[in-house]
Amino acid sequence: MEADFSAADGQAKLAREGQTWEARVTEPEPGLFTVILNDHVYRCAIDRLPDGSTEVIVNGRRFPVAVRDKKRLRAGGGGTGAGAGRATLTSPMPGKVVRILKAVGDEVAADQGVLVVEAMKMQNEVQSPKAGKVIELRVTEGQTVNAGETMAVIE
Repeated sequence: MEADFSAADGQAKLAREGQTWEARVTEPEPGLFTVILNDHVYRCAIDRLPDGSTEVIVNGRRFPVAVRDKKRLRAGGGGTGAGAGRATLTSPMPGKVVRILKAVGDEVAADQGVLVVEAMKMQNEVQSPKAGKVIELRVTEGQTVNAGETMAVIE
């Protein structure tokens, strides 16, 4: 059984076998999600396993899932984070930079947070798609950014 998930502005569409449902999704704390679907509340968490696979835990039950991260593709990274050259981190949406987690010259691991953008009262961590060093920061805390705007460069 396969399911596709897409979310924007706290609204989500879940699709499976030709059927589609609308849901509300919130993230009350990092890594934990509340999904309201058909007046039922589901508590969810994402578990990345050592073998590289991912499971979603819903009300205590585990389900294997395939994750496609559009932000990682947009940031110029691949699936492994081991590519050579520069990676440009862009804003996934219009919003405000609320935290800068790494400074110019800092080393970063693949999938490590570099900065946080807030939009519609939701904070989105922008992660490095590869291991390397922050060579450029083009934003400051409190700055407003547009979708697709370059915020940092990793080499």
